[in-house]
Amino acid sequence: MLLGLLLAILLAAPPSVQGDEPPEMRADFGYTSRYVFRGVERAGQSAQAGVELSRANFRGGAWTNRPLQSGEARETNLNAVYTWRSSSEFAVEASVAHSWFNDVPGDDVKRSFEAGLTATFAAINGVTPSLAYHHDFRFRADTADVALTRSIPLTRLGTFLELNLFAGWAKGENWRPDLAGSWRRDDYVYWGGEVHLPYRIGPHSTVMPGLHYADAGGRSAVNGPFGLSSGANFWFTLGVNLDF
Repeated sequence: MLLGLLLAILLAAPPSVQGDEPPEMRADFGYTSRYVFRGVERAGQSAQAGVELSRANFRGGAWTNRPLQSGEARETNLNAVYTWRSSSEFAVEASVAHSWFNDVPGDDVKRSFEAGLTATFAAINGVTPSLAYHHDFRFRADTADVALTRSIPLTRLGTFLELNLFAGWAKGENWRPDLAGSWRRDDYVYWGGEVHLPYRIGPHSTVMPGLHYADAGGRSAVNGPFGLSSGANFWFTLGVNLDF
């Protein structure tokens, strides 16, 4: 139902283009009612924070998720991205991310290291498609996904409605690398959609409310990626972005 509504808006709304360059430095602070990663809920209500530096085609930073309830996994990562543009029609991003985890149930995942490539194509009738592939060296996992994004101008409010639909597939040979014994192999699919409404409240600050939905199919709770549930997840976020 929700995904159908998002798809209808995505295809029916007038196209728009945002060509702003990313700020040289950005800090993000927010609250999320659930923390969901690739269709799997990793934690419940959480506080999130991050910082990112941008120079020419390079950007890098740090990010963390801190659950508000004890006994849920905490996560911190360092990440870096390099963007190569052949023209206005095509761009490729190469990324790396090293994540550290604490309080994962069973203490069977302590860290991960992932590298990826994302290809973004020119907008078609206002809809921007992208394809991504990631490989996690600790989970021995491969993930491929596709996304469709669109920004709809809300002229009277002076902002944009940002829409995103995505779907992906992940296969891992060892989702629990710090657990003794045999490897935990599993593969699953995931899909979802999200809506953001960024609103500028000053020269360097933006409020970012968002609604999100994601689901996963075929994931094993024992052998698959760690998480609190395997069913549908609907949640909301509220954040503040500061740029300099």
